[in-house]
Amino acid sequence: MKPTNSTDTVELTFADGRRIAVHTMIADRVRGIDADGDLLVPLGEPDNPIHHDDGTEYLIALTPCCHASGKGSAMAEGGVVCRSCHDEVDSKYAGPGTLALAVTAATPEPPNASG
Repeated sequence: MKPTNSTDTVELTFADGRRIAVHTMIADRVRGIDADGDLLVPLGEPDNPIHHDDGTEYLIALTPCCHASGKGSAMAEGGVVCRSCHDEVDSKYAGPGTLALAVTAATPEPPNASG
């Protein structure tokens, strides 16, 4: 879920110093970003994530349009749409993601000074 205003955001800092504002509802689930800069979260419920056979979390990339997961769709040319806006997205959003940079800090965004 992409933030709509600064009172709904947390600024995440990544290992390379990059910062991204994300909605407070997903901030604690974001583990990092992939090589394309897309946010990665564990697949499954917050209190019951899915793991690979080696015990590591199964991460999925969130769509750049809405910060949502992808889902298969017979109506989409590429077969995958964003779960939130239903726009067609790359097939990578329907499979496992690979962590490129981990989250190193999370800071609540200050409210917008103009109001």
